[in-house]
Amino acid sequence: MELAQWLNDRLKTRPDVVSQKIEQGSFSCTVYYMMDAIDLEMLQTHVLRTLLAPYKGSDEERLGDILERRSYFPTTYSLTRSPEAALDGLLNGQAVLCIDGQATGVLFPFQQKAMRSVSAGENEKTIRGPKESFVEDIWTNLSLVRQRVKSDKLVVEEFVIGSESRTTVLLLYMKGSCDEELVREVQKKLKEIRTNRLPGSSFLEEALDDRLASPFPKMLNTERPDVLASSLFEGRIALLTDGSPSNLIAPATLLSFMQSAEDYYQRYFYSSWVRILRYAFFGLSLVLPSAYVAITTFHPEMMPYNLLISVASSRDIVPFPAIVEALIMEVTFEVMREAGQRIPSAIGQTISIVGAIVIGDAAVTAGIVSAPMVIIVALTGISSFIVPHFSLTLTVRFLRFMLLFTSAIFGLLGLIVGVFFVYIHLLSLDSFGTPYLSPFIPYKAERMKDAAGRFPWSKRMGAKRS
Repeated sequence: MELAQWLNDRLKTRPDVVSQKIEQGSFSCTVYYMMDAIDLEMLQTHVLRTLLAPYKGSDEERLGDILERRSYFPTTYSLTRSPEAALDGLLNGQAVLCIDGQATGVLFPFQQKAMRSVSAGENEKTIRGPKESFVEDIWTNLSLVRQRVKSDKLVVEEFVIGSESRTTVLLLYMKGSCDEELVREVQKKLKEIRTNRLPGSSFLEEALDDRLASPFPKMLNTERPDVLASSLFEGRIALLTDGSPSNLIAPATLLSFMQSAEDYYQRYFYSSWVRILRYAFFGLSLVLPSAYVAITTFHPEMMPYNLLISVASSRDIVPFPAIVEALIMEVTFEVMREAGQRIPSAIGQTISIVGAIVIGDAAVTAGIVSAPMVIIVALTGISSFIVPHFSLTLTVRFLRFMLLFTSAIFGLLGLIVGVFFVYIHLLSLDSFGTPYLSPFIPYKAERMKDAAGRFPWSKRMGAKRS
């Protein structure tokens, strides 16, 4: 069956597909394109005008110029003998030329996509660093990376995932710097993905995760080209997904989620101090409400006498046990946080902060919760914001509720056992073969120059982030 007839049978119910028949003597062809996805000016200038122009040679010579010598059209184009490939190109915005009597299709890359321009990122802001972030177009994102990685060692491999969405995924890595076993593992997993659609990078992250039961993320997602480029130099791989402004980096350890792009644009002593604060308040946000519930419920003798009197007097009119207090405030705080994200950004943050203050004050006045509990939950919520990457913040919020229940049932013993199980779970995790607690466990001295603190650039050149 001729390619034109095959396309007509498949596209006869598609009102957005235009087919334009062109005849010149005995030479006849049809041009197919999608009205909303093609650059009509390019199509008119380079294809239609050329086909309508008089040709001095024979039809055989014209076919030779088009299919063999590729000198007929004043633009680049590709050939395919696969009807499925021609249809795939058409649905991706290319123009397809079908010549009567020929099984070969001619594809012209005249796609025109509606996309936003490169702008400042919303989630990973810096004071001194670059302001640009990734967009939804994968080729624009690749261009942003190439501006920072001007090396012939940069390898780009293309994968198409999704039988219906036909989503383009690009695998990036530095040849010679990236572990070949890591590259082969990622290539294998990408080829094994079987799905009808791939809407974004989050679906890809889940498809590549071998331990979905773990709450900890094993791939770092970023909207910053400079972060992704730096990761490539450090021997990691990156995955760009068409339609997603957030792209993936692997392997990613717990340390990766505690590092911010701002760390590398500030003085090293300040960056080191901020990192220490992050680790301290990361732990605080995880255990503070649980420790308060355990101490006030089972171990009040551990508090200084004056503090005990103050806490007891505050809880004197509260009709609920400490665990119920904590759950009321934690759930309320989570609701306010989610509401602040859904409300337009200009007023969302203000409403969430003011709402938390008003509700907390009203709850204390009404005797529903005590003032110390409001302080504990507020400090916990603020501490969780110091974690640079939102995916790890979600994990902390989930684990905090788990530890609350163990502390309410078993006291400090329950809290210690709960934290111990989290630690054991972290020891069992790895990200594409890299231990999740690296470089601390197992200890790697050469990588400690950019771990808990950051050494000056002159002393850590060549050291890899873990």
